[in-house]
Amino acid sequence: MKSDFLTYAENKRNEYLIKTEELFSTKKNDWLQDFTVHFNDICARICKLQLESALSAISYLDYTMLYANFINRRYSAEVFVYDKTSYFDKNQYFLGEYDLSFLFVYFDKLWDDLTNMKRRYIGLISPREVKILILQTLPCFFSYLANIARFAIVECVDKSTFANIEKGEEFKVNVGDYMAKTEIVYSERKNKNADSLTRWFDKHLAKKYTYGDYSDLDFSNKEFLFTDFRYARFQGATLKNTNFEGSSLIGANFRRAFMEGCYLGNCSIYEADFSNAKLNNANFKNVKAKVGLTDDNVWRFVGFLPTSFRNADLTNADFTGANLMGADFTGADFTGANLTGADFTGADLTGADITNAIVKDTNFREAIVPSTVF
Repeated sequence: MKSDFLTYAENKRNEYLIKTEELFSTKKNDWLQDFTVHFNDICARICKLQLESALSAISYLDYTMLYANFINRRYSAEVFVYDKTSYFDKNQYFLGEYDLSFLFVYFDKLWDDLTNMKRRYIGLISPREVKILILQTLPCFFSYLANIARFAIVECVDKSTFANIEKGEEFKVNVGDYMAKTEIVYSERKNKNADSLTRWFDKHLAKKYTYGDYSDLDFSNKEFLFTDFRYARFQGATLKNTNFEGSSLIGANFRRAFMEGCYLGNCSIYEADFSNAKLNNANFKNVKAKVGLTDDNVWRFVGFLPTSFRNADLTNADFTGANLMGADFTGADFTGANLTGADFTGADLTGADITNAIVKDTNFREAIVPSTVF
């Protein structure tokens, strides 16, 4: 019956997305490095075009999924730049493509399996219906590009090729459908003011500020209780004694932030980046982090990357009762995060990497700790 085919298709979809997640978890470093090289090349090309006056200031850099390409099994994202008018930019510029065949290995297998299985349901399932099922699954596989781009671009922000791009007042990098649903993977704004933003936060009761750019601002002693800052950018910000209690900080960027005494109790910090941040005396009680899928048996969205504390100063930080599964406490130059005097009482550090971390006087009482610590 047709319902049997639909059940088979859903099971195969889940199976191959989980296999793609497994591939992502093993290959992510290579994929991130490959995209970093590509993105730096794109930035260099933009700079060259702007120097030649062939391209004006840009406000959007998009990695676009065109369904027509994928229907013909040409797996690539097309790269466009636009001015502040976005898709209405009369001089929008096509910069080339990014090959995504490495992400669509199991998508290809899914397509073949559904096509072959259709033969058992002649008269019940048409080729058009199979194609519709395939295209409905396409965005799930494509969503891995958003994660790759989001975390690779962070490594490019301080490079001269990126910094020298002439950008508009607001600049965003998006991944998604052409003139349809897209996901922001990077955002920055030229003119920002902490006081005016705080007043704006106070007036907006929805408390949802995803993807915002708050880098290099001073929010010391401010309160952002139970606020949604998913994928927000606080890179280089000053957050001394700032209170984020109960907030969603999923994917938030706190690189090089000054966060002495910052309170992050009960926050969700899945794949947040605290690398090189100064977090002495910070409070991470009962925070939640995890690597990979939320459910090992069902694919709902791309699995989380490790929460990063690489090279962070966590002297006397409080991680009591924290879930830090898979967190990264390593660092460059043979020295990892500074955990001197930190308290991990009752914390879950399953799969965490504490290689080369400084653990002088660190309290791991009743914690689940990787064997490499001892």
